[in-house]
Amino acid sequence: MICVNNLMLYGKHGNLRLNIPNLNFYSPGITALVGHNGAGKSSLLRVVAGFEKPSVGTICFEEKNTFLNYEILKNKIHLLSWGIELFRNLTAQDHLKVFKSLSIKSWDNKLEQEILNDLAIPLHKKVEKMSRGEQVRLRILLSLPRLPRVILIDEVTNELDTDSRRAIFKKLDTYSFDTGAQVVVATNMVEDIERYATDIILLQKGEVILQSELDLIKEKHNTTFEEVIRIYERKESLV
Repeated sequence: MICVNNLMLYGKHGNLRLNIPNLNFYSPGITALVGHNGAGKSSLLRVVAGFEKPSVGTICFEEKNTFLNYEILKNKIHLLSWGIELFRNLTAQDHLKVFKSLSIKSWDNKLEQEILNDLAIPLHKKVEKMSRGEQVRLRILLSLPRLPRVILIDEVTNELDTDSRRAIFKKLDTYSFDTGAQVVVATNMVEDIERYATDIILLQKGEVILQSELDLIKEKHNTTFEEVIRIYERKESLV
């Protein structure tokens, strides 16, 4: 579904932030995007979502260059990130009205109601009064009923308690199963994402050092998700 080809992204001072010759997201399900802080997780998601343009290379969705097809970036690929601000003086209900008016052709009212029931979103509370967890749940509400094909979660779940994270991962897992959408979750909370993830991508210093189906790589090494990550990070550090 998403293909990354010959991607290179340089920083303001000429430092190489991403160097990914080839990376594909094909199957529906949840992909865990993991790596230490500074590994390039946020940069990769921002490039895939169209918020940053690659210095070299292309991002394709269903064989179409996303940077040449604005409608794909607008309607098919959604990024949930703390860097994308909500309107602090508006309530959840206000946000819902705005987003529904912008997505009237594709908005799924049934899914909206399911999310409201499952995630207990305070509709009449202003964003500035919401907890981080409530803001994340609101972002889910504003995204999923628009029926995106690719959902990118940029570490917005890291600050939540375990129960909140698992409730959100469960909702994302259900959405992916029901719609065939691809969900990519950048996180360091591997113990929570492990029960829902089907695939893993491990980044280190802007490069992909592992991409695999999660069950296959765990079976290969006969160990846990966390230990798989440590094994490959140690291997790379010895190169």
